Amino acid sequence: MPAHLTSEQCTFPEILRHRAETHPLRQAAIFLHDGGAVQELTYAELWRRSVCVARQLGPQTTAHGNGLSDSMGGSVVKDGPRALLLFPPGLDVLPAFVGCQLAGVVPVPTCYPKPHRAMPRLDAVARDCDPQFLLSDGQTLERLDPARLDPSVRRTRQLAVDTMFADSIGDAGETPQRATRDSIALLQYTSGSTSEPKGVVVRQSSLMANLESISRGFLLDADYGPSVQTAAFWLPFFHDMGLIGGILAPLSAGYRTVLMCPHAFVRQPIRWLRMISDYRASITGAPNFAYELCADRISPAQADLIDLGSLRLAFCGAEPIRARALQTFASRFGANGFRSDTFYPCYGLAESTLLASGGVGPSQPKMIEIDRELLKLKRVEIVPPRGKRKSDTLVSCGPPAPGMQLRIVDPQTRVALPECSIGEIWLRSDSVADGYWNRPEESVERFGAHLALPPKRWAGRWFGRSADHDVDSGGSRGGYLRTGDLGFLHEGQLYVTGRVKDLIVIRGRNYAPQDLELSVRALLSQGRLGAAAFAIEGPRGEALGMVGEVPRELPNDRLSQVAREVRRELIDEHEIDLRALWLVRPGSVPQTTSGKVRRTACRDAVLSGEMAVRFHWQRSGGAESPPLPLPSLPFRPSIEDRASIDAMVRDWLSLWLVSRAGMEPDEIAADKPLDDYGLDSLMAVELSGELADWSGIQLTPSTAWNHPTIAALANWVATELIGGSDAIDESELVASANRHP
Repeated sequence: MPAHLTSEQCTFPEILRHRAETHPLRQAAIFLHDGGAVQELTYAELWRRSVCVARQLGPQTTAHGNGLSDSMGGSVVKDGPRALLLFPPGLDVLPAFVGCQLAGVVPVPTCYPKPHRAMPRLDAVARDCDPQFLLSDGQTLERLDPARLDPSVRRTRQLAVDTMFADSIGDAGETPQRATRDSIALLQYTSGSTSEPKGVVVRQSSLMANLESISRGFLLDADYGPSVQTAAFWLPFFHDMGLIGGILAPLSAGYRTVLMCPHAFVRQPIRWLRMISDYRASITGAPNFAYELCADRISPAQADLIDLGSLRLAFCGAEPIRARALQTFASRFGANGFRSDTFYPCYGLAESTLLASGGVGPSQPKMIEIDRELLKLKRVEIVPPRGKRKSDTLVSCGPPAPGMQLRIVDPQTRVALPECSIGEIWLRSDSVADGYWNRPEESVERFGAHLALPPKRWAGRWFGRSADHDVDSGGSRGGYLRTGDLGFLHEGQLYVTGRVKDLIVIRGRNYAPQDLELSVRALLSQGRLGAAAFAIEGPRGEALGMVGEVPRELPNDRLSQVAREVRRELIDEHEIDLRALWLVRPGSVPQTTSGKVRRTACRDAVLSGEMAVRFHWQRSGGAESPPLPLPSLPFRPSIEDRASIDAMVRDWLSLWLVSRAGMEPDEIAADKPLDDYGLDSLMAVELSGELADWSGIQLTPSTAWNHPTIAALANWVATELIGGSDAIDESELVASANRHP
C-alpha cells in the first residue's frame, strides 16, 4: 500500500478507494441469502455505489447546530448530521455506510427492520442522536408503520439506497471527499439497553488505529501468496464485532468477505461451517455461544463433507470465553481439519472501537485453573489441574493488542495493581473512542481516567500521592478508558473474571438489569414491589435469572400464569427469555439503605435456598440441549400419509416445547398460539431450524406468522411434504385439533 495510505494518515474511504483502483474486479463482499440467492459486490462496484450514496446525501445535508461536546467537556465540535442505517441482512448497508462517511454524514448502525412492527431500539437510538436521515432499501421503507415509530424516526428524511444505485449507473461526476481524520466515522450504540442507549463516538483516527491493531493481531497483512484471502462471518452489521471485525477489517486488508444472516446460522449452525468450507475461508470468528451451538447441534453426518482445513484464525470474544466451548469445538471438528491452534481468544468493547487484547496471531489457547472460592473474594490462586480443590478454568484473552496499553486498577483507589490481582481493566491507545454522544460528564469519567500513585515510603513515613505518574496531562488521550470489566494479568496474559457493575451479557449482547426489572415490576405490581435481574450459570455461559415480588393476596394457583406473563413481557420488550424465575413475598428482594437493589445478594439467597419462595420456574435444557430425535418420514409421502405426518409433527412440536422450552405437558394445546409459550427469538429460530432439518422444508419467519399454532404448522408441513397446495380449511383444523389433543 502507498506510504500516504498508512493508518496513521488516511481514512477508511481512502483505503476503500485505493482497493477499488488497485484491484477493481476483485470480489469485496458476498452475501448468501436464505433462499440460495448470492449477492456479490466487487471493490469497484462497492466504491461506485458508495459514491452514488454520497452524491445523493451531499446536497440534502444541512448544518446542524447540535454537535458533540468534546469528551473532556470543552468546546463543541461541529460534526455532520446523523443517518440511521436500517437494513435487512444483505450488502446494501455497505455502500450506505461508506457513502455517509464520504458525504460528511455520521452513519449510525441500528438494528434489523421489523415490518409493520414497533422497533424500540431504533426509537431509543433516534431519540438520543437526533438523526436527519434514515437510509434503507425501498422495500423496507414501504413496510415501516409510521404509527409504531417514535416521532424522532418519523421526522427523518427516508432515503432508499437501491434507487440511488439504479439512478446513477454510468455517472462519473465528482466524488465527495468530506471524510477527514477528525470526522466521526460512526456512532456505535452499545447493545442491550433501550432506556438509555449510549452512542460511542468513533472517529476516523480511532477506527483506523483499531483496524491496524486487528490487521497486526490477525496477521491480515502477511504475505500468503497471490490468491485472495477470504473471511467468513454471520455476525450482524450493527454489532461492533460484526461491523468492524467481520466487514471493515477484511475490506481494509483487501480480503473477500463472505456473509450470511445471523438467523440462518442459529436455525442451522452447519451453514456457518459450510460457508467456511465452500469458500475456503482463512478468517472467521464469533462469540463463545456459537462454537458451543455448533458442537451441540451439528451431527457427524451433517459435518461429513465439511473441510475446515483452510482456517488459520478463528477469533472468539464478545462474551466470557468458556474453556469447554473451545475444547468441545476443537475435539468435535478436528476430523474436519480444524486445528485448536487456530483459535484467537480476545477481549474488546465498543468503547475501544473493538479489539483490546488478543496478541499477535492465533495460538493454542492458554488456560489456567484457579481456586473457585478465592475467586469469589476477588483473589487469584492458581491450582494444579484436576486437584482436590474446587477450581474454575479460565481462558486467556491474550496479551494487549498491538498499540494498546492495559492496566489492572483498583476501581476505588485507582491504584494500578500487580500481576494476579483482580481489578478493573483500564485501556489507553489511539483506538479508544472519544466518548459518548452528548454525554460529556460520563465521557470524562469513563474515557479520561487517571491513575493514582500508591503511597510512597520516605524516611519511615508514608506520603500520599495522587498525580498520574505515567499519563499525559489534558485531553482524553492522556487518560485511560475505564472498561467496567474485571480481570487480572498472569504472565502478560489477560484473564477476564467479571464486571464492576451488574451488566448482564448473554450471547454477546448487553442487558441493563434495571431495564428488565422495570418491565417486570410494572407487570407484577404497577412498580410498587421489587424485582432483581442477574446472571446465572447456564449450559452455554451466562443466562438470565429473575426474582420478582408479588402481592400477598395473589392466589397460588395464579402464579404459573404470572410466570408465563413475565416471560412474555421480557421477550416482547427485550427479546430475551428467562432461564429461572423466583416469585417471592413483598420485601424479600434485598436493598441497600439508599434503596438500590442488591442483585448479587439476591442471587446468592435464592440459589442457596435462604430466601422463601412462593413459586419457582426453571427452564429445562432449552436451547442449549442437543436436537431431539426426529421420527422417520415415509420415503415418498402421499395423500394417505397426511394424517400420520400431521400427528408426527404435532407430537414432536409438543415434545420440543416440553423438553426444550420448559413447558408443562398440560400447558400444550394444538390450537394455542406459539407466541403464548414464551419462546425468545433464539429458541424460535432453533425450533424452525430443527423442524427444517427433519422435514427438508425451508421455514421462514412468514411461515410461523401464517401458521401460528401447532395444528396449523403441522398441517402446513404435512401438506408441503406430500406436495399438495390445498390447505385444510378452518373447520377441519378445529376437528383435527380435537382428534389430536
